[in-house]
Amino acid sequence: MNHRRSTQLLLAAAAVAATSLLAACGSGSSASADAISEGDATTSAPADPSTTSTGGVTAEDLLTDADTVYVEDAADWFAVETWTDAGQQLFGPCAQTGLADTGAPSVEGRAFELRNLDAGAPEVRGDLLTQVVAEYDDQAAATKAWSTVNGWLEECGGRPDAITDYRALQTRKVAVPGADAVITDSHYGPLPKELDDGHSAYIMETGVLRSGSRLTVITSVIVGQDYNFLHSTPVERMLAPAAERLQD
Repeated sequence: MNHRRSTQLLLAAAAVAATSLLAACGSGSSASADAISEGDATTSAPADPSTTSTGGVTAEDLLTDADTVYVEDAADWFAVETWTDAGQQLFGPCAQTGLADTGAPSVEGRAFELRNLDAGAPEVRGDLLTQVVAEYDDQAAATKAWSTVNGWLEECGGRPDAITDYRALQTRKVAVPGADAVITDSHYGPLPKELDDGHSAYIMETGVLRSGSRLTVITSVIVGQDYNFLHSTPVERMLAPAAERLQD
């Protein structure tokens, strides 16, 4: 399946507003979920990974189904597409460019869909998770990109015209060993008619993490009225395994 078609497949689940989320993607190639390995990453590290490039990211640096979390025993994320050469892939509606345009020569990406785990539970509609990982020439370049991406999430000034309402609710630091990590919680809309119950919106949680010369952006978008969890949020819980994969 080519990159443009895979992007359309992903966005169909999130209807009109989310269709604009990644519609401007580039021409990188994609791989089906059947080809995604659940094995541990085995990439080698240079003598000083905190300051220099390690030679590029691969699909093994991305989260797998085993790494992703939502609500235990109720719902979980499942990979549907993996993008290689994903430098022009937009990570979410606030992305003004792909990460290649922030200086990353190597970018990979993956898309997930949310599924209920209980037998007989209704099909989930409009929820999606994306991750992009990128490697920069050095730590300084990755740090600059980290700041740039977090700035985009504050106002979402470059969002598609279909998104008429955007609210950044809070930005919070997350403690991840060996990394700088921040999460921005936000709402946007409107929802398409088939998903709008009069009270819901797109609820977006975006985690931006830098480890050495590498960067990852994890974007969760669900349709709902609230996003309350007893302990940490899903993206917060996924940042640590994401960092481990980048550091391996």
